[in-house]
Amino acid sequence: MTYNTKIRGPDLDAAWAVLEGAVVIIGPEDTVTFPAGSMWPGLRALPAALVERLAPHDTERLAGTHVVPWHATPREAEFAAALIQVQLMRSVRQSTTGRLDVLRHVAPLATDNRETIAAALGMSRTTLRQAQHLLGPARPT
Repeated sequence: MTYNTKIRGPDLDAAWAVLEGAVVIIGPEDTVTFPAGSMWPGLRALPAALVERLAPHDTERLAGTHVVPWHATPREAEFAAALIQVQLMRSVRQSTTGRLDVLRHVAPLATDNRETIAAALGMSRTTLRQAQHLLGPARPT
């Protein structure tokens, strides 16, 4: 196997768009991937709770990735936050509680079907059933 060196990615504080390839944003416990067509608005433009959960500290690029500076609109910052949220709530590196917390930022979940919640989190209904106490009292599904 050939060893290829890491390709440093763009600055987390700056806003940028990925035109080709993908940028991996690295946190201590999880990573998220921004593929071509997505944009990063800079750390200050993202919700503080989301930045705290991911705690990004570095970026790397896949070979052939092309990134350009960007001026993110508030709506683009919302889209970037949504991209991060969906990756974190489906990440097996996040605890079930952590995944539920991310999903709760999207919807209250009080009246949602447990199977739908499990599907949104990328886990089996059985796994979610084992953690039902995290959702509170059982409701009809």
